[in-house]
Amino acid sequence: MSTLATALRGFDLPVLDADRFEPTAAGPPGSVVFELAGMGNVHVRATARSEPQGSARATVGVLSPGTPGADVAFGADAAPGPAVVVLQDWTRAQAEQLSRAAYAGARPVLPVRLDGGLVLIGPLLHRTAPVCLGCAEAARLSVFGPTVPQRTPGLAFGGLLPPTLLAPLAALLAGALADPAGYEGTVLALRADRLTVSTHRVRPARQGCAVCAPLPDDTPQAARITLTPSPAADPYAFRAVNERTTREGLRAELFDWRHGPVAHLRRTENMPLPLVTAELSGDSVIRESGYGRARTFADAERVGLFEAAERYTGMRPHGRRTAITASYAELDPATTIDPARLGLQDPAYLDHPEFKLKPYTPDLRTGWVHGWSLTRDRLATVPEHVAYWGLHASAGPRFLYESSNGCGLGNSLTEAVLYGLYEVAERDAFLMAWYARTPLRRVAVPADDPVLPHLADRLEQAGYRLMFFDATNDFDVPTVLALVLHRDPASGAPQALFAAGAHPDPRAAMRSAAAEAVVDAIVTPDVVRAKPHYLDRARLLPMLDDPALVLTLDDHVALNTLPEARERYDFLLGDDDPDGGDDWREVWPGRPAPAGDLSVLLAGTLARLDRAGLEVVAVDQTDPRLRDRLGLHSAKVIVPGSLPMTFGHLNHRTRDLPRLLEVPFRLGRAAAPLRYDDLARHPHPFP
Repeated sequence: MSTLATALRGFDLPVLDADRFEPTAAGPPGSVVFELAGMGNVHVRATARSEPQGSARATVGVLSPGTPGADVAFGADAAPGPAVVVLQDWTRAQAEQLSRAAYAGARPVLPVRLDGGLVLIGPLLHRTAPVCLGCAEAARLSVFGPTVPQRTPGLAFGGLLPPTLLAPLAALLAGALADPAGYEGTVLALRADRLTVSTHRVRPARQGCAVCAPLPDDTPQAARITLTPSPAADPYAFRAVNERTTREGLRAELFDWRHGPVAHLRRTENMPLPLVTAELSGDSVIRESGYGRARTFADAERVGLFEAAERYTGMRPHGRRTAITASYAELDPATTIDPARLGLQDPAYLDHPEFKLKPYTPDLRTGWVHGWSLTRDRLATVPEHVAYWGLHASAGPRFLYESSNGCGLGNSLTEAVLYGLYEVAERDAFLMAWYARTPLRRVAVPADDPVLPHLADRLEQAGYRLMFFDATNDFDVPTVLALVLHRDPASGAPQALFAAGAHPDPRAAMRSAAAEAVVDAIVTPDVVRAKPHYLDRARLLPMLDDPALVLTLDDHVALNTLPEARERYDFLLGDDDPDGGDDWREVWPGRPAPAGDLSVLLAGTLARLDRAGLEVVAVDQTDPRLRDRLGLHSAKVIVPGSLPMTFGHLNHRTRDLPRLLEVPFRLGRAAAPLRYDDLARHPHPFP
């Protein structure tokens, strides 16, 4: 019997010693069956002490460590009330097996487990429980990141509880047994070092769980997207009303420092704007985060959590299980997007040792998911790794690099598609200007804006100026390229930082682009202190001649801060007044146009893009939990023929995209249609 179980005998809780019973083929009525590795079926009396007949007292059982494959089952003849099972020395495999047994049995189970000086109680397990113990532990370990080898099958846990905490633990257990429903989807954490108790809510694994959250197969029927009315908060808000997505509502649902999915909220207070980082848990070295920049920290936190939710839903499937593994050649071309229409990598880099993708051929088999062509109103199947950019494992090899480009989050699916489309427009316009090196119209900083003059003044103090350019192209969504440029080309400071924004309201696009570029410029000294190699000239200078050395997002940004890189963006500078530019109302006359209903706005945008020869495809990425609890929907928007944002120059995708060659000429920014050899294929500076 475990030390903890022995100690708990002194309290008014029935404690069972599973180890002392011999294996038997059948147990007496009212027994709990523990199938422990190496022990067979162990039948434990449901009452270790004399209890009145029909008593609903709970049972406390003790799981001892065993070899992999241990299982615990609770039969239909078990005593009424939840069974408390103590895991003192245990493995993740045992925790998962306990969950399977509880979901298959007739009796609820409240697990108690030790991990060092931490005691964890819950979540309650039963046939219809919202989350199992395996998912709760996976979420907890995910917060630690790669420092914990959580995917190791033999990873073991255990601990000893100080005697002074026995009484508090017994009291917590008594309270839990009195209200077991309160522990559905909830974990209590008792810390021995601080003598504190914290409450945490847990959820199923984001990719689904065979025990507690099996996902239905992805089907063509589920892919259909129908635009429904989505009234805007006001005609110029371009967001629907949703009272559940306040800062408090988002924080309550998303943030939990022990179980995630947002594990950390960090404020940065020495910035021109309040900055809040909402960091997602995960087992990768580099954590994904949402970034909020706003006029107050409360608003910045809300924006950061909103963006974190977008990242969370866009990385892996949440609502459906990928069910197709095939090659493009095996699928119906009438309802499948040809990957070649999405832009392919440069053939010159396919054999490079740092190229990690598979060269695409129509016969290459991979996973596919169902999307919906909003332009053609029909099924549009796309590669799974195009629809979801953060897959741990796919149904097949990846042949295209994807990022969060085109992921949108909204208070309706219509709104999510709209904002995913704006992001596609933003990145497409930025890359088109960069690769085609087309001069863009300069836009003055609006003097009457509540934020932009402040950002420009803050940059002035640091020796920079804020410049805006109209990058709007055939998407016809107001798109701004922001450039933060140092006033002294001979300075050793970072010379240039870029960003972009796209929005029906040009001022919102300018604020979005400026907030990112300005904050990046001011935060650079802090980044260098944390990562001294970031702006190391000895590391960056070779990238000017060998773009294949540009492997990460940081490389893209850092390379273009060099004074030697200035000629790569001098097409933007010209000989104009460095502090000049046209009034935004002259650049985008009639914008913003009011929109009382976002579905009408989206329908008009789709029709306009169709006339330009652009098809819009959307994959519904909605997480059922976020939809039900917060009213949030997610979508990945894919526009074949647009320029996809990639990082790592080996991954850039500009082949077989004729718009890149034709649109600059159609817009009057190039004297003639371009040839591929005319393009400046330098690594882009997008952050």
